[in-house]
Amino acid sequence: MIWNTIYGRQELVQTLQGAIEAEQIAHAYLFYGPVGIGKKTIAQVLATALNCTGAARNGCGTCESCRKAQNGTHPDLHWLRPEGKSLKIEQIRQLKKNAYLKPREGNYQIFILEQADALTAEAANSLLKVLEEPPRGSLFILLAEHPSMLPATVVSRCQLFVVPRLNQANIARLLQQYDLPAAEVAEIADWAEGIPGRALAMSNQTTWRTQYTAAIDTLAALAAAGTVSQLAAKLEKLEELTTFLDAMTLVLREVLLWQTVGVLAKQEQQQQISQLAETWSVHACIAALDEMLLLQQSLQSPVNKRLALEKMLRSLKEVRNIDANSSRNSF
Repeated sequence: MIWNTIYGRQELVQTLQGAIEAEQIAHAYLFYGPVGIGKKTIAQVLATALNCTGAARNGCGTCESCRKAQNGTHPDLHWLRPEGKSLKIEQIRQLKKNAYLKPREGNYQIFILEQADALTAEAANSLLKVLEEPPRGSLFILLAEHPSMLPATVVSRCQLFVVPRLNQANIARLLQQYDLPAAEVAEIADWAEGIPGRALAMSNQTTWRTQYTAAIDTLAALAAAGTVSQLAAKLEKLEELTTFLDAMTLVLREVLLWQTVGVLAKQEQQQQISQLAETWSVHACIAALDEMLLLQQSLQSPVNKRLALEKMLRSLKEVRNIDANSSRNSF
C-alpha cells in the first residue's frame, strides 16, 4: 500500500482514503506546511490512489497505473513547478488546455502545482477561472508553504489540509532505514522539529556536518569588516541553500541554549559554540533567528536571492555589532 509511505499522519490518511472509498472527491485540494514537511509525498500518494486500477482501487502500489504514477510516466499526472521563482501565466494557460482533455488512461487528469504560493497574480486569476468551473475528469492539487500568499478566492475553491509535523517517534521510525546509532537518531529527531525532509537531510552526516561547520564559520566571519557582499555571493551559489539555512538556524539556537542554560545538543561543537557565544548575545541570537525566518519566507516568493541574502547578513551583522559594542561600553 502506497499510503504506508506517509509517516505519522493517520488522521489525514484516513480522511483521504475515506473520501476515495465514498467517491466524495473534491475537485481541488490545498496541502500546506513548511518546506520538507511532506506535501509532495502526500500529493503523489493521493494522485496515485485516485487512478489506481487494483482490486481495492485505493492505491495498491502494484498495478500498472500505480507503477506509472510512481515512476513519473503516467500520462494523466502533471507536475507544475515554478519557472525561476514563480508559476507563470503561460504555465496555467497550458494547464487549462490540458485540463479540458479527457483522461487518457486513468479516472482523472491530475495537476499538482508545487509552490502554488509562488503563482503570479495573473496566473492565480487564470487558475481561479478553471477552479470555479472545473472540467469533468480533472483534479487539482495545490502545495504551498504560505497559503496566505494565495488569493482568498483561490483558497476558498480548495479543500484545505494542513500537513502536521511528526512527533519524535515517527521521525525515529523514518530514520530506521539508515541504520544510524540511537544517539544520532535522537539528536536528529530533536533538531528536525517534526519536519521529515529536514531529518532526511540530516541523516547524511557528511553533508550535514559540512553545512553545520560552514554555518559556524559564516556567523564567525560576520565579525570581520566588509564581508557581507562576499558572503552573500558565496551563499547564493549553494545548491543546498535550504539545508545550509536550517544549519545556520540550529547553530544560532545552540548559541542561545549555551548562553541561557549552558548546555548543547552537540557536545563535540562546544568550543566553536562557546566562542560564538562570546560575541553573540542572547538578544542578538533572538534577533538573528527572526531575520533567518524572514529570509526563508522571502525566498519562497519571487525575489532577488543575492539581495535577500545580503539584506539578511547585514541585519545579522548589525544586531551582532550593536550588542558587542554595548557589552564593551558597559565596562
